[in-house]
Amino acid sequence: MSRGDLTGIIVGCSIAVIGVIGLTVTGTPAASTPTYTLSVSVNPAGGGSVSTSGGEYRSGAQVLLTASPATGYAFDRWSGSASGTTPIIMITMSSDKSVTAHFRTTQTASQILFSDDFTDEASGWDTYSAEYGSVFYRDGWLHLINNNPADFATGTWAGKHFTDFVLEVETKLVAGTDNNWHIVACRYQDSHNSYRFGISADGYYFVYKVDKGDWIRLASTTYSSSINQGVGAINLIRIECVGSNLGLSVNGHMLWQGTDTTFTGGDIVLVANAVGGTFTEIAFDNLVISRP
Repeated sequence: MSRGDLTGIIVGCSIAVIGVIGLTVTGTPAASTPTYTLSVSVNPAGGGSVSTSGGEYRSGAQVLLTASPATGYAFDRWSGSASGTTPIIMITMSSDKSVTAHFRTTQTASQILFSDDFTDEASGWDTYSAEYGSVFYRDGWLHLINNNPADFATGTWAGKHFTDFVLEVETKLVAGTDNNWHIVACRYQDSHNSYRFGISADGYYFVYKVDKGDWIRLASTTYSSSINQGVGAINLIRIECVGSNLGLSVNGHMLWQGTDTTFTGGDIVLVANAVGGTFTEIAFDNLVISRP
């Protein structure tokens, strides 16, 4: 008997048994449709939004992405798993994909009072290494490490003087505790006199006036889901100092507005402060100070 004949007998017997006892034949399961992950981000943080934040999609699904700029920005281009300069694109999910929508400021050169992307290590910020912390340039970011929160924060100065302005700067937690403060001091006179705007990598913000060494609360420490959290998360801080009007926005969301007339001008200081844990490393990038 050939191998083919033997196979025929076995199959025939199986059918006969099934017919007697009423069993159901289950064939080979059909392969399930795979799913893929779409990751969507924006650059800079707060420069705009995309119609979907990403997610899981079945293979072959088509996802429509629409990039919408925030006030003061325009859509520039897509990068990653997509390309082009039109704000509306269609993504076909044939694999895991990562897409970034890039936005650019619409400010003209005449509106910009000062800017620094921290690619030039001679751009003027004070760099140093001390027991309590250090400041240094690396990979197009200005890094601040704070080792000793009980005594000193780590800060560095622009060495400029500004009166009425809008400031934007990106910041991220590189390493260390997220129980920290990323602080921008504005209209800085000296260590005892300035306005201080801060956010933390665990989602909080504050605004203080330091007047003759006294810390006066303008905005209580408050949690906001608008603040991106954790190591590597980038936040776009926007500070408005126009006359007596002060404001703090993060990632395009206004968190606080108020008025104060104590300081009318001064320097800009970037500060890292570890509140808990042994240290924090914070980096700043794409600082732009423009006319209001």
